[in-house]
Amino acid sequence: MPPRYPIFWATLLLFVVVALSTGDAWVGGVHLVVILPLVLCGQGCIRWVFRRFHSPVWLRRSAMLLPALILAAMLFRLGGGDTQALRVVFAGNIPAGIRDLHLTEDAWTDYVVTACFRCDPASLRTILDRQPFIRSEYQQEYFDVRATDFPDLDTLPEPHGSIITYRRTDLGEAGNFCTVQTDATFSFVCLVYAVD
Repeated sequence: MPPRYPIFWATLLLFVVVALSTGDAWVGGVHLVVILPLVLCGQGCIRWVFRRFHSPVWLRRSAMLLPALILAAMLFRLGGGDTQALRVVFAGNIPAGIRDLHLTEDAWTDYVVTACFRCDPASLRTILDRQPFIRSEYQQEYFDVRATDFPDLDTLPEPHGSIITYRRTDLGEAGNFCTVQTDATFSFVCLVYAVD
């Protein structure tokens, strides 16, 4: 890290790490192109105020870096952790353009992920049309996930036509399963993933 402008370089490095942790180019781009410049402008304002009142350098730098650290931690928690859970469910891949994500994770006795979200249809179709996913012979008329599983989701959207169900074939032991349901447009997903 260059000796001049240590707060700038620390903030830049921090937000690059957070953007990379999302695993989504679109979300990571928003972090770097929109949020990072706003944080840098805020740091500039804080620096100006503290210099005007002749505050010590350590206090000025702490006041500039602390809000950036808190915001980066919040973004990492919102984007990174949930994205990593979906990466496990989708066997190392992740659909692009994930939004309206509702996800619960439980690792008490089994590891269980339940999620509903919207995403880029072409990206989702590409992931589901190759191994380890296969289209299930049994197609349902309703989503397996209930809206009550997510306190911030009032109702599930109506499927556009029939619901298409996929399952993973590489989970091995009985009791391990992954079911991915999508509407006919491949824009809305409900999934349940459980392994012992």
